Amino acid sequence: MAINNKVNNNFRDKGKSINYLNKDFKAFRENLIEFAKTYFPKTHADFNESSPGMMFIEMASYIGDVLGYYIDDTLKESLMPFAEDKRNVLALAKYLGYKTKVTSPAVTEISIFQLVPSKFKTGTSNDFEPDTKFYLRIKEGMQTTSTNGVTFVTTELLDFNESEGREITVYSKNASTGEPEFYLVKKTVKAISAVLKEKEISFGPSSDFAKIDLDDTDVISVYDVRDSNSNKYYEVPYLGQEMIFVDYPNTAANEPDFFQFREDVPSILRTLKTSRRFTTVVNEDFTTTIQFGSGDGNTNDELIIPNFDNIGLGLVSSNDRLNEFYDPANFLKTKSYGQSPTNTTITVKYFVGGGISSNVKKGDIKQITSVEFEDDTASFNDEELLLRNTVINSIACENEIPATGGRGAETITEIKENALAYFGAQNRAVTAEDYTVRALAMPAKFGSVAKAFVVQDSKLDQNSPSGLIAQPKKQQEFLDLAKSVQTLDDAQAIDTLDAFVKANINKANDGSNPFSINIYTLGYNTNKNLTTINSAIKENLKTYINQFKMISDGINIVDGYIINFCINFDISILSGYNRREVLTNCNLALQDYFNIDNWTFNDTININEVELILANQEGVVSVAKLEFINKCGGNYSPRSYNFEEATRSKIIYPSLDPSIFELKFPNQDIKGRVI
Repeated sequence: MAINNKVNNNFRDKGKSINYLNKDFKAFRENLIEFAKTYFPKTHADFNESSPGMMFIEMASYIGDVLGYYIDDTLKESLMPFAEDKRNVLALAKYLGYKTKVTSPAVTEISIFQLVPSKFKTGTSNDFEPDTKFYLRIKEGMQTTSTNGVTFVTTELLDFNESEGREITVYSKNASTGEPEFYLVKKTVKAISAVLKEKEISFGPSSDFAKIDLDDTDVISVYDVRDSNSNKYYEVPYLGQEMIFVDYPNTAANEPDFFQFREDVPSILRTLKTSRRFTTVVNEDFTTTIQFGSGDGNTNDELIIPNFDNIGLGLVSSNDRLNEFYDPANFLKTKSYGQSPTNTTITVKYFVGGGISSNVKKGDIKQITSVEFEDDTASFNDEELLLRNTVINSIACENEIPATGGRGAETITEIKENALAYFGAQNRAVTAEDYTVRALAMPAKFGSVAKAFVVQDSKLDQNSPSGLIAQPKKQQEFLDLAKSVQTLDDAQAIDTLDAFVKANINKANDGSNPFSINIYTLGYNTNKNLTTINSAIKENLKTYINQFKMISDGINIVDGYIINFCINFDISILSGYNRREVLTNCNLALQDYFNIDNWTFNDTININEVELILANQEGVVSVAKLEFINKCGGNYSPRSYNFEEATRSKIIYPSLDPSIFELKFPNQDIKGRVI
């Protein structure tokens, strides 16, 4: 506590001892009694419980205790780790940038089935296939219902034309010829437990930071906000953010360059600068408020604030507005924080639902209640239109996995912990781990990144011996070094060369950008083998990461390297065990260990660990041989790798370039033998 001279100097009677450590009624009372006895012994000496003097002392102690409580409580409630009042916790969470979750929907994948008529394969007269003309495109927002009345809504477009994840079986055959008439086609789509609601609000003249209150206490998200002229308002984390990210279908009309990758990249991510934006706020009663900006859409910003690009230019016929005065408050009336709806009707569509009751078991979702299609039927004749109606009427659904994840609002403790964690992350990518997580978290509709590794631009190359030697400034030094080692033996020459490399670590300069970051990426093909990602995914990834990266960071999306290999091993087994069964168990154990889900960039192969896995299989006595051989070319990675040179102390190290070991074809690349 800050006490003593400066405080005591405010008193007329100096030298009186003031105790600033009193915290409760009892302490205040005792110290006031001692104070009166010490400094007013002749004025008041009756400290009986019923005396008037004690009444005033206890009343003062009462006031001190109450004031002390509120001071402590105010401080406590202003700090997130110690706050307890719900209103304060929500306000602090908002201050830290965290949006409280009032509900969480159950999530599942729903299998959608449709019938497709058969047709002759192109160029044949006796072979059949599904007629692709009748593949349906089902819009996002299809509603299904479980047996206990929970509504689920699909969150993405379902296109049966896309071959990924599509399963086709013969549904019916002609009774006389046995030729297939209809095929049953199945695809899955993601869905959440939600109901789409709609609310309309009319606005008059422009008002600053207009609001729309949604009275529901289980709002999952705001789906769409539009005015009377169908102008769309976009949700942003804060009103000062003028750049938003939008995605649109990867079609030939939208993206002629990336349309060839449509199977892997169904959507393209782009940025858009707009003043029509809003943010959502969770209130104390867990209702949701939509808040717009303060700008007037009918007024040009240059009329109320100066445009620094054209003031005082001195050009002929230009406006010289140097002598005009502007109200500093006018900046709050611009579209810098978005614009407020003016003389229009806003239509808000939002999802509500979720909760514990929205979790349903497998096979419980079987009824489609609402569906819309995105198909072009202009080329269909009358007969085909009738057949298409049959196809539409054949649509069915079922959830083959349970719907889970539904829960109610976050508790006060959860809000506090999540808000502190969110604030620590700052929604920004700073470290290499931050960039890695963001790359792997990109939504699947923009393309999938399976593996990612982040490093500063050219850091690996600069610190390698070849990178150092390749620098023009170092070539003369290396030439002198080569001449100096000619008279040395091999050991001394190696030591001298090693000292040269270590002395020049981090001194390389090949013109690279020190603020640029290389993100090495790999994806999966349809067989879940590693492959490089295409240019459309790279473009989406760069756009997606731009919203999280530091402004000074440059981003390079680089292909990672794949090192394919095969395994040969010899084992001896106990008598009485089936040789084939033991080998099968060993193969399965190795396949599980080298499952690509368990491996990432720069992982090493521990030979001792692999030998232990084989030795632990039932019936195995010892591992006589275990070798790893590089596989390259053909169906394998074109990158060759010397496993023998990369092995140190029974550990196989990857190359300096970011790479991943992959056992690509485990059924044929694991070869074992019992000896």
